[in-house]
Amino acid sequence: MAIFNEDLSGKTVLIVEDNENSNSYFKAALRKFGISTLSAVNGKEAVRIFGENKQIDLVLMDLNMPEMDGFEATEKIKSMRPEIPVIAQSAYILSGEEKRSAKAGCDDFLAKPIRLSSLVDVLNRYLK
Repeated sequence: MAIFNEDLSGKTVLIVEDNENSNSYFKAALRKFGISTLSAVNGKEAVRIFGENKQIDLVLMDLNMPEMDGFEATEKIKSMRPEIPVIAQSAYILSGEEKRSAKAGCDDFLAKPIRLSSLVDVLNRYLK
């Protein structure tokens, strides 16, 4: 099982994911380590929730969603609080989304399907 280097209880992650199975996976994985979660199903909702919740410590951002994609949502979130890590997640790694996500302001990138060990590595890196 993946191990966190630090105690991450008390941290809050905003999960931005329109796929119900992926959303459930993230919630279950983060809950195991004491991390609280908030969820949004599109970028527009993510920006609203982020603006209303100052306790968010990290955002897991799906890039391909309805209404507002993850690229635009990341730009808006970073304009509000640039210090908050935004981690892009996408199954479309061959289409240049990793570079495009970095240009939008994402701090890191996870390729789907996301392994628990990769998720833990990112959380260890950004939730200190």
